Amino acid sequence: MSRIPYPDLTKLPDTMQKMLAGTPLNVVRMGAHASQKMFEAQGQLAYAIASPDVLDPKIRETAILRVAHLCASDYELHHHIPLAKSVGLTAADLAAIESGRYAALDPILAAVAAFTDEVVRLVSPTDATLARLRALVSDRILVNTLLTIGNYMTIARLIAVTGPDIDVGALAKLPTGH
Repeated sequence: MSRIPYPDLTKLPDTMQKMLAGTPLNVVRMGAHASQKMFEAQGQLAYAIASPDVLDPKIRETAILRVAHLCASDYELHHHIPLAKSVGLTAADLAAIESGRYAALDPILAAVAAFTDEVVRLVSPTDATLARLRALVSDRILVNTLLTIGNYMTIARLIAVTGPDIDVGALAKLPTGH
């Protein structure tokens, strides 16, 4: 059971109701407590992050899973482990991402995971970690990864504070990429 009640969806503006109908997740429902502008902006950011032309899906899911593991977000893990598998991350990749031991990962994914660790734990990565990632990806990918990390840190905190119920079977109802 959630820590705070879900908002009364019938009292929300039509645009928010439409967004909720398109992404029927409890965390999104909980986010509808926000102002309409904040809710819509968060939705736009979420859709941008999910777009494969913003980040390679393996990079995206590696960063999201590291955030989820570091924040102990069972809700995020519930949704993103199946998504990670669907974009081609293997059981060995998932084990490395969970454990924080990245030697078995592709060099780019290992650099993304280490970068995510330091952004979550230290706020700013070390110069060596930043240089390692920059040697492998463009600055655009680096910044898109950073914004993805920040977004999922925010979502992990929304989940931790409000406690939405884990969605059962919701992934089958979502647009591709979420």
